[in-house]
Amino acid sequence: MNRPLVLVGICYLLTLAVAAFFGAGVSAPLFWVCLGMFAASLFVPKLRRAVVVPLALASAAAALGAFSLYGRFAVEPPRALDGKTIAVGGTVCELPRQNNGRWSYIVRVDSAADPRAPVGFKIRLTVQNGMDAGPYSRVSGKIRLYLPPGGEGFDSRGYYASKGVMMFAYPEDFSGLTVSPPAEKPFYYYALRLRQKLIASVEDLLPREEASLVCGLLLGDTDGLSQSLQDDFRAAGVTHMLSVSGLHMSAMAALLLCLFLFLRVPERMASVLTACGVFGFMAVTCFVPPVVRSGVMCLLCLAAPVFSRRADPLNSLCAAGLLICLVNPYAAADVGFLLSFSSTLGLVLCAGPIAARLNHRCDRVRALSPLVHGVSAVLGTSLAAALFTLPVLLPAFGTLSLAAPLANLLMLFPSTLLLGFGAAAALLQLFLPQTFLAMPFALAVGSLAKYLEGCAAWVARLPHASVSASQGYAMLWLAGTLVLFGTAFVMGRGGKLFPQAACLSAIVLLTGVFSFQLAKRDVVRVAVLDAGDGVSVVLQRGSRAAVVGCGAYSSGKVIGGLQAANVTELDCLELLTAGREEFSCAADLSARFRPKLFVASQDSMADAFVRSAAQNSSRRLGFASSAEVRLWDGVVIETVSSGKSSAARIAARGMTILVCPKDFVWAALPDEWRTPDFLVTDSAGADLTAVRPYGTIFSMERRSLEKSAARIKRNRSLWTGGSGDIVLELRDSRTLSVGREK
Repeated sequence: MNRPLVLVGICYLLTLAVAAFFGAGVSAPLFWVCLGMFAASLFVPKLRRAVVVPLALASAAAALGAFSLYGRFAVEPPRALDGKTIAVGGTVCELPRQNNGRWSYIVRVDSAADPRAPVGFKIRLTVQNGMDAGPYSRVSGKIRLYLPPGGEGFDSRGYYASKGVMMFAYPEDFSGLTVSPPAEKPFYYYALRLRQKLIASVEDLLPREEASLVCGLLLGDTDGLSQSLQDDFRAAGVTHMLSVSGLHMSAMAALLLCLFLFLRVPERMASVLTACGVFGFMAVTCFVPPVVRSGVMCLLCLAAPVFSRRADPLNSLCAAGLLICLVNPYAAADVGFLLSFSSTLGLVLCAGPIAARLNHRCDRVRALSPLVHGVSAVLGTSLAAALFTLPVLLPAFGTLSLAAPLANLLMLFPSTLLLGFGAAAALLQLFLPQTFLAMPFALAVGSLAKYLEGCAAWVARLPHASVSASQGYAMLWLAGTLVLFGTAFVMGRGGKLFPQAACLSAIVLLTGVFSFQLAKRDVVRVAVLDAGDGVSVVLQRGSRAAVVGCGAYSSGKVIGGLQAANVTELDCLELLTAGREEFSCAADLSARFRPKLFVASQDSMADAFVRSAAQNSSRRLGFASSAEVRLWDGVVIETVSSGKSSAARIAARGMTILVCPKDFVWAALPDEWRTPDFLVTDSAGADLTAVRPYGTIFSMERRSLEKSAARIKRNRSLWTGGSGDIVLELRDSRTLSVGREK
């Protein structure tokens, strides 16, 4: 058979992705199933001679076996330390990262006071105010270990395992931590220092917002990006630009190769020097799986002319994916790696044919041929990547960007220019800081960054720019599309019927979008967001919404929920607590959606975040003790204040929903509020006896939920706990449906 490495690589990676999504519990049984099917296929002469089926089953069995063994010996022993406090010594192996005022360090545990504790695994150590520790510094002291959040699927726990980080930790006593200077300085130490200095160079040249975007595009450093900008990129379908992968690596490799050839370096030597540059770029971007995949693929392609061979992109891609998965089977739990692999596979297989077909159809005027060919190339790239990444995007993010082809057409070429100019500006500023040679490049980079920011925001705000996959038709459409293309491949004996299948798929998708919107037109939707320990409730009717409470750990959860629900107008934004997280979330939310009415207590109006949210709103309502807001379709939100918090009662379609944060003094509730149909709260204390709801929805993290399990009455109770949003759909008077959306 032709290209056996392609079959092995794709089957191995797909099997690991399925194992990562469904969890380690299914890997061992599936291993025996695949092994049995492989053995059975050897006894069927036709299958044995064809080779394809036995080889695919053997690859799947090997992947499942490797996943199970890696989980048994590398993942489970560190996770058995959950909740324990032990004294450890370790080495910081990455640059520190700051988020929400806290510093986190990736530390390799080299020794432990408990002889039964494993060593050699990585932890993410979080401290409040940071410590004087850089790459390869030694850290020792008592720490408390706990599991990363999440469960099975493409979640946080699997993502960190793909990077070798098995546990989270915090110091038992910060003053007890001891930091020592590096005992060794390997090659990676200098790569991390170079990364640090390049980021500092970009920050010296550009304003903060543009510098953050350039660092994200150039080096994959998204720490400084605002959540609203990340949400805009996700809604526009161009999140891949913020993940260093094939686009970045191919641009860097092409730039270096052209530079060396321009300097009259012989082709073989130019390929060797470019390969050294590619490896250095992989190190500077921290060897994350998408970078390693694209880097290995580039290295294999660059090696071809050195050994007088012809490069095969498909073989190189599958070899790179297989190599990464052999080293760490949990690499398939990294969504960035899966997106990088699948998009590159789409480019290799389909981008050229799609562009050629578009050129054949549209290239009618010779003078416009360069423009037509350029647009066709971008559209072919975008469509091929979008098609092959759909099976990853829908299960992982739960959203489908319909505006991705338009966004890629507008942003792909400018982002490629930004990579080249950004790299030149950062290097010139680093090595020749006093010559001002970097300034022309910096001006170009700043202009391109502003364009990309504005373009992503504009595309993300288009009607139906993205749809939620939790809305059932999206997943049904995906399954139907896969069946449709499979049928077209069989009936057409190849890809002859693919254009007709693509047209039918697009018609079915558009029909699903508009029929779904039509069916939901008269529904009042109440979503209790899975936003950690805090209360955030979204009321929605059609494309209009109101947000009651912003007690989310991140504004991204609220903004992402509104975007996924195709909300275009925010009629009301109301604060319930005086927490800094809620104030910050409200500021981000108001900057993104510009609410028509902002409601908060008069005491909170002195805060800078709250003033910013009020200024971004058409009207503001500051109340001392109570307030009332009337919305569409007879929806009424009544609010009473007590202490530093407020409680809100929502009346809609004959139903009442009481939203009560934990800091509220429950004794201040009016008597007529004490018997709601539903209570939404993040409290599990004794105060719950003050109300008598028909049903209770607890909005809190899984760990908080487990700690409060003894006090929670599970009868007629629902909870978020990391499992998804709780959604009430109110139809006719006192008629509703209750569900969960992830």
